Amino acid sequence: MIELIQQNKLAEFKQALKDFRELQIHEYLYEILDNNPVEINEESFSPYGYQIEFLEGLKLYKALEKSEINSDHLKQYSNLLVHLAFFMSSHVQNLAHEAMSQNTYLTDLGHIYRFRIYPEIREGIQELIDLLKDRSGEEKSIANLAAAKAKVSNSIDNILEKYQIGEDMLQFAEAFEKVGETETAIKIHQGIMNDFECESVKLSSGIIPEMTHVDDRPEVEIEIFNKAKINFERLTGKKVQEPNRIHITESRQAEKMMASATETARSLDESINSSQPDHSSSKPSGLLDKVKRFFGKN
Repeated sequence: MIELIQQNKLAEFKQALKDFRELQIHEYLYEILDNNPVEINEESFSPYGYQIEFLEGLKLYKALEKSEINSDHLKQYSNLLVHLAFFMSSHVQNLAHEAMSQNTYLTDLGHIYRFRIYPEIREGIQELIDLLKDRSGEEKSIANLAAAKAKVSNSIDNILEKYQIGEDMLQFAEAFEKVGETETAIKIHQGIMNDFECESVKLSSGIIPEMTHVDDRPEVEIEIFNKAKINFERLTGKKVQEPNRIHITESRQAEKMMASATETARSLDESINSSQPDHSSSKPSGLLDKVKRFFGKN
C-alpha cells in the first residue's frame, strides 16, 4: 500500500484499504477517503491493539503526507491519529500503574500479552509531533501528542535516561503554553524543577539557608532544570531563590587545589622557619593560615 501512495495511485490505494482491512485503522482511513464522517472513542479500537494500530497508522500518514492527498482528508486522518495516540498513552499509563501495584515495571511484563509494550511508540509520537509542527493550526494536536508522549515516557521510565523524560516534560509544558494552558504549564515547570534539583538540596531541611550543597547532577540535567526555571519565572513573574550549590567536579577541583596549596605553604613555612629563630611555637604559620582561611577551612 505504501508503494501505491508513493506513486500517487490514491484510487488504487483506497481500494486496497477496502479489500485489506487487516486493522481497524485501515477501515477508518478508507471511510475518510470515501468522504464519510469518522468519529472515534476509546472503544473504537481494541485497547490491546492500540500500539500496533498507531504504528501502522503513522507509517501510512508519513507516506500520505508527501502525496497528493486532499488536504481535508489528511487533516481528518491526522486528527484520528492524535486521538488514537492519546487513548493509547492513557492505556499504557494504566498498565504501568497496574504493574507498579505488583511491584514490578511494565517493561518486565512483556511476556504477558496484555502488558506488552512497544517502546517505539514513544519515538512514533515524536515523529508525528515533528510532522505537525510544519503545518499551521496544529497547536492543539501537538499539545495532546506532547501530553501523550509524556505519559508513555513516565510509564517506561526505567528504560529511559532521566534527561529524556525531562525533555518530554519540557515539550509538554511548552506545548500547553502555546494553547493558552498557562497554569498547567507553570505546574509542569515547577514539577520539573523539583524532580531535577540536586539530591543534597532535596534531602536538606532548609534550616541553614547559607549551606553550600554538593551538586552531583550531569550537565544535561542541570540544563533541563535551568530551562524549567527560566520558563517558570517568565510565566509567573517570580524570581526563584536558589540554594548555594557547588558542582561535584568543582568541589573535587577545589579539594585538589586546597591540598596542593596547603602542601606548598607548608613547605615554604618549613623553609622559612628553619632559617629563623622560633619566636612563638603557639602561633600558626602565617602563609598556611592564610591559605586555609581563603578556602574556608581551619
